[in-house]
Amino acid sequence: MKASFFYVFFLLLMVVSTAFAQGASSDKKESDEYKKSVILKAYRSNMKNKNYAGARKELDGAMKKYQEAANDAHLYKYKVDALTQLIVAENRKIYLNSRPDTVSYFNYVYELYVTGLLCDSLEQNAMEEKRSLGKKAKPKLRNEVRVSMLSYRKNVLNAGKYYYKKKDYPNAYKFFDMYARTKNSEIFIDKDGTSLITDPDDMKEVASLAVLSAYASSNYQGVTTYLDESLKVDGLKPQMLELGSKSAAELGDTVRMLELLESGFHAYPDIEYFFMTLIKFYNDSGEYDKALQKVQAMIELYPEKRDYWYMAGKEQMLLEMYNEALVSFERCVEIEADDAEAYSSIGNIYLHDAQEMYARFDVPITDPAYSERKELIDALYEKACRAFEHAKLFDENNKELWISGLRETYFKLNRGKELRSLEKYK
Repeated sequence: MKASFFYVFFLLLMVVSTAFAQGASSDKKESDEYKKSVILKAYRSNMKNKNYAGARKELDGAMKKYQEAANDAHLYKYKVDALTQLIVAENRKIYLNSRPDTVSYFNYVYELYVTGLLCDSLEQNAMEEKRSLGKKAKPKLRNEVRVSMLSYRKNVLNAGKYYYKKKDYPNAYKFFDMYARTKNSEIFIDKDGTSLITDPDDMKEVASLAVLSAYASSNYQGVTTYLDESLKVDGLKPQMLELGSKSAAELGDTVRMLELLESGFHAYPDIEYFFMTLIKFYNDSGEYDKALQKVQAMIELYPEKRDYWYMAGKEQMLLEMYNEALVSFERCVEIEADDAEAYSSIGNIYLHDAQEMYARFDVPITDPAYSERKELIDALYEKACRAFEHAKLFDENNKELWISGLRETYFKLNRGKELRSLEKYK
């Protein structure tokens, strides 16, 4: 009997537990349902009590939790109202000099713009959907939202400049970008197609600041976004071309990088960055002919500058244009008589020619042409030797310029004494 009692008690306990669990599950499911009226009640209560941050928080929470709220243009309009009040409150502190929070003020302005654009976009989507069903649709929220946004239009630009001066470049770019890309935003276009924006003609200036901020924060895509507009500022064009080419390189856009570098070199050949970067790129790519073209262009501008003649000689050697290279290096020593590097290069060219001729020297010693051919080879070794001796004379400490060349030429010319004199150089 006692066992039966406990069995009945256990069954009742299970039934009650199951019912309780089902009720709890039902309550939880009901509490998780999206109820706009509940959200708006909490929002309005906060707004009435001037707890604008709380009102904003209620809306943000709902938008994050419920997809219906995230797609509701009206909730974004309510958030615009809350943000406007937060801006007004911070603005009041600024005027009263009552510990204003400048960063919060600017952040509210930015959030106002983001929220306003989202609100307008959602409303426009809803209108398009109605029109696709043959229904009439007019915007109900756009006018009030854009009035709020236009009220703080200048503050968006001022925020960018504020952060730029503080070298907070990511935030500076964020505000410059918002200011620039909303110049032609649909929310600011009236029904007649006229822009309600009253900005000054400042797009070129803002674009330049956006490029500088983007590059300083490694936002290379941001640089490309505003580069073309920034290039319209003549005084900054060289700098913008440089930043643009560097950003294109970082993004792996070789075509655009070369386009900007070539443009910079053509317009500003005196700026070393464009010239040297192109030379390096073409040499690294094995396009020595293109590198030589750039060097020759500089020689035309500065025919008395030794460095360009030397670079031309090096490019010509890479292209196996040894006769032309010899002319270039000889021009170097005409400009600077003590040019050890140029003398070393001259020696290497004569040595190369001698080696090439020697490799093809298959005339037997009994042939009358033997002596003539040997004299030609010896003459080349002699010229190489003199050039290496000049290199040693003008830069004895830089043994790489002359020691191997002298060892070979002294050996080939049977100058044992001179060859032994090189033994002291380790």
